Amino acid sequence: MTAPRTQRRVVCAALKKGSVLICGPRHFDFTMHEQIARVGFNMRDAEQGFIDQWGRFMDRVEALEVAKAANQIMVKTGPDDQLFSEDLY
Repeated sequence: MTAPRTQRRVVCAALKKGSVLICGPRHFDFTMHEQIARVGFNMRDAEQGFIDQWGRFMDRVEALEVAKAANQIMVKTGPDDQLFSEDLY
């Protein structure tokens, strides 16, 4: 079953700290580490979540709801109430 083009979808992992948003395939992967080095401050205490196709940040709970609605969950690996990138691929 294919979701409609207007269906909100989880696009990638994200970290949010204040107005700074860092995105990558997985939380704290090489891609994110490169971006963190460029912003020049500690992102370890940043909120972990995801972004949708419109760039809107979602925490792990909201992202799970969106991923379920868009039929994006491949295998549920983490807690039942939160999304982890491993759930998507």
